Amino acid sequence: MHEQFIHAYEQLSLPAAGIAMGLILIGIHLIAIMKQEECMRALTAAHKASKAGQILLGIDFIWVALLLFDATWNPLRMDLFEFNNMRGILLILCPIIWFVMSSMCKENLFPRALGMFLLLMAIVPLSAAFLKEPVTRLLIPIWWYPVLTVAMFWVAKPYLFRDWAAWLCQRPNVYRIGAWGGLVYGLLILLCAIIFW
Repeated sequence: MHEQFIHAYEQLSLPAAGIAMGLILIGIHLIAIMKQEECMRALTAAHKASKAGQILLGIDFIWVALLLFDATWNPLRMDLFEFNNMRGILLILCPIIWFVMSSMCKENLFPRALGMFLLLMAIVPLSAAFLKEPVTRLLIPIWWYPVLTVAMFWVAKPYLFRDWAAWLCQRPNVYRIGAWGGLVYGLLILLCAIIFW
């Protein structure tokens, strides 16, 4: 019988999550606006970045291992309920799967790793916004639900990242609209976090 504990995600406050998310969105989209040519080149070449994919995939599996590792000092540990007896096997599989994917699935590895990272990251702000009072908190799931959908496609069909990046970079106007839209959205979340949350 495990003692009751509050998961680290459940301890996050809505204002802190909103400020962090707003600043990150503002930063990413400011870079996308100010360095458009460099960002477009990076986007079109990202699916070939196997080294970056290996590193990001390693971060993904370390994160998963922390979620699985059952120790009282670990605030990220999850309760697996009826699957608790599988923790050890899953922990052993983390480095094995990382090695297999990093060495044998190098093609389009970065989109897969990025998709997994986004799936792991989404739960952090979504947990902070879950069942909170201000209706403006919905700005967080409104952003993350489409991102989660796209991330699942990148994990299952990573070549779509290459195709979508090529499509976007062939349409600079669409790229600029998306970059400015993301910047405005980040500012909106930041203002709501400071003023209302």
